[in-house]
Amino acid sequence: MKALQTKKRISFFPGARTLKTGIAVTLSVFLAKYIPYSLPILAGTAAAICIQPSITVGLQKGFDRAKTTVVAGLFGLVLYFLFGSNLLVLGLAVIVLITLFQKLRWLDGIVLAALTVTAIMLGEAENVIIYTVGRVTSTLIGIAAATATNILLAPPRHHATFRQELKELTDSFPELYLKAVEAYAVNREEPAVQAFSELEEKKKEIGRLLSELDYLKAGAETRFGSILEGVDLKEVVLYENSVRFLQQVTDRIHDIVEVAQRRWQYKRKQAAQGLGHVRSPEFEKLIQSVQELARMLAELHRYVFRFIGENNPDLQPVIKQQADAIKQARDKVRERLKYWQVEHMQELDIFSLMSTHRIIFNLEEIAGALAKLAFSGFGATDN
Repeated sequence: MKALQTKKRISFFPGARTLKTGIAVTLSVFLAKYIPYSLPILAGTAAAICIQPSITVGLQKGFDRAKTTVVAGLFGLVLYFLFGSNLLVLGLAVIVLITLFQKLRWLDGIVLAALTVTAIMLGEAENVIIYTVGRVTSTLIGIAAATATNILLAPPRHHATFRQELKELTDSFPELYLKAVEAYAVNREEPAVQAFSELEEKKKEIGRLLSELDYLKAGAETRFGSILEGVDLKEVVLYENSVRFLQQVTDRIHDIVEVAQRRWQYKRKQAAQGLGHVRSPEFEKLIQSVQELARMLAELHRYVFRFIGENNPDLQPVIKQQADAIKQARDKVRERLKYWQVEHMQELDIFSLMSTHRIIFNLEEIAGALAKLAFSGFGATDN
């Protein structure tokens, strides 16, 4: 109960982004009061919008808001001096702006553009030129205040966060290779259920990696963003390939565990009908080879993701050596699979044969994808 109460008390404390938003809004409103023609409410609004989980994203939103204000402001000024405060022209102006912004794919700025041109063409301000300049100035004040606050006070560290989360996932993920194959090898339901549960947790962790990756991509795709986020485009591509691999390998492992569970159900049904078979020595050797391949894949997985996360070139020779050893292990699995099929062809049922092939196929696909990721990493980190 105490833990629950503590948790509730903690939840009332504002987060860093909330605090920074309050500070940025206050700062922008304060500055706007001392800068000629500025509108404090617009400066505060811009600051609130520009405080984002990523400095780059915040700046991008600020620049989008600024260019929207400039375009809509100039457009509104021209129409106002040509037609005055004409409601029919105002409606047409909004239609034209919406169409233009859709063509330019400035979708986030459509509402602001409509509000800006409306405010100008209503002609309620004493001087529409000064009012338009004030809107632009206010937006720039908000952008500057928000960016300064976001950089100086608890700046987002998405690169460091991504690497830390990748490290934590690397420490635990490779065990799934072994558990998935073990579920098939021991032919019991409990290991399969446990593996399914862990897979769900890993999918959530991969989802968090994807969130951090989105912020890194936003930074790497702009010149100033790569400096602010501390990551270049090559690194982001490698990280993206890494997360994509994790998604693919999760699907492969899920398939292995699913096959293991179906095999357990199939064997239980056979046993109920008195059709159970004793596992042959050849099959036992095959399973041992498959488990060894899974163990080697788990080890290679750790090395590859350590290399990606730490950018440590000293791991390259170890990875190449491990990749070569896995090729030999794959050949050994294929030989034992072939020998098992030849020796027990008359006794084998289609389900056992196909399920075993499916397990081995998944592991071979993982091995190929992991080696491809490793060697792409070598190219991405070479100077």
